[in-house]
Amino acid sequence: MKKIYLFFIIMLITTILFSCQKDEVKLFHLSAGDTIETIKSRIYLKTTINDDEITWTSSNDEVVSTTGQVTRPEVNQASVTVILEATYKTKTYSYQLTVLPKTGELILDLYPSLDDMESIIEIITYEELLSLLQTKPQALIYLGFESCPWCMEYLPIFHKLAKNTGHEVIYYYNFKDVRTIIDNALNPAFQAIVDLIDPSFLVKNPTNQDLWWLYAPTFIGLKDGEIKGLFTGALTNHVAYENYLTDTQVEDLKDIFRNILSAVKPVDPCGC
Repeated sequence: MKKIYLFFIIMLITTILFSCQKDEVKLFHLSAGDTIETIKSRIYLKTTINDDEITWTSSNDEVVSTTGQVTRPEVNQASVTVILEATYKTKTYSYQLTVLPKTGELILDLYPSLDDMESIIEIITYEELLSLLQTKPQALIYLGFESCPWCMEYLPIFHKLAKNTGHEVIYYYNFKDVRTIIDNALNPAFQAIVDLIDPSFLVKNPTNQDLWWLYAPTFIGLKDGEIKGLFTGALTNHVAYENYLTDTQVEDLKDIFRNILSAVKPVDPCGC
């Protein structure tokens, strides 16, 4: 009798827990590498679900805005606790967030998801980017920008693989400002970049199919005057501001990156 009673108690508790999980509403998505106790990057706040509006309030709009913009405390300042509240279908949801201060390392403050104090990323100028694409020496290039959620999630994977396979530098250029369309044509500065890349590596602009395009992020491998590999954009069905990469997608992305990296600098099979 006691066993039967215990069984029903366990079943009741399981049912309650399952119901709670089922009723849980996902109202925001954190940037890659962040938790609610370690906020370092933008928060993607939903504004509607099935046409039902979500309204947000913040206890400190200067640190975490109601659009999800995060402004971190300066180096050596204390972390800041912010309460975000969302009202959805007459119910209010409250979230306590801890925003961490900057590290003082430029790359890590731009891309906190890297989480590597010994980064091999080197920021370059537009002119230096053009020179690399013109001469195509042995080099790795990353094009992107820190407000791109795919960049935030993909760059750490590329960076770690590059370091582990003996690459010493990844050249980074923020192409957000030049990657624009002016009067139905590419911004001349972006056109100059595109002109130095074989069209077989390019994609079409999503809103103007007459124009070649590079998505963010773009990873390029150069060697011996050639582009040895290029990946641009996102894996199919990966919406970075809604869902993180699945384990399968991570492995698929690693395979793509390994092909680029090995084409630029083959890994010594003996590990020497």
